[in-house]
Order: sequence, then C-alpha cells, then structure tokens
Amino acid sequence: MTGKVTMAAATAGHAEGGTTLNAFDNALLAAGIGNINLVKVSSILPPEVPVIDLPKIKPGAIVPTAYAAMTSET
Repeated sequence: MTGKVTMAAATAGHAEGGTTLNAFDNALLAAGIGNINLVKVSSILPPEVPVIDLPKIKPGAIVPTAYAAMTSET
C-alpha cells in the first residue's frame, strides 16, 4: 500500500475470552473494528495529519492500522 496519509482515527476496546486470540477478537469488536481486515503498519503519523472520529468502514475493507495489545492469563 502506498499513498499519502490524509487523516487518522483512533479507537479502543477491551474484552475477555476463552483464549488470548478470542479476547483480542472480542476487543476488536468492542472497538468497532472487528469486521475489517487490519494490516499492521508503523505507529508514526506524518506531522499535520488530523485525527478524526472513527468513520464507518465497510465490512471486509483492508485498513492500514497501528495497534497495541495488552494480555493477561489470570
């Protein structure tokens, strides 16, 4: 994927699950991004890029994404 970054959006979710993967998937759903394809990229945004509210994204869309996760086995 190439092109100029013109905007960015941020969201967050948290959830539990029977496995770490289930918990991650449930957190994506809670964040409103569970039905899109995330392509992990660097977390650095170019200067002057506005951060907007999360737009509606078509299910199945391929979206470049910088993400972090925190898990626990307790």
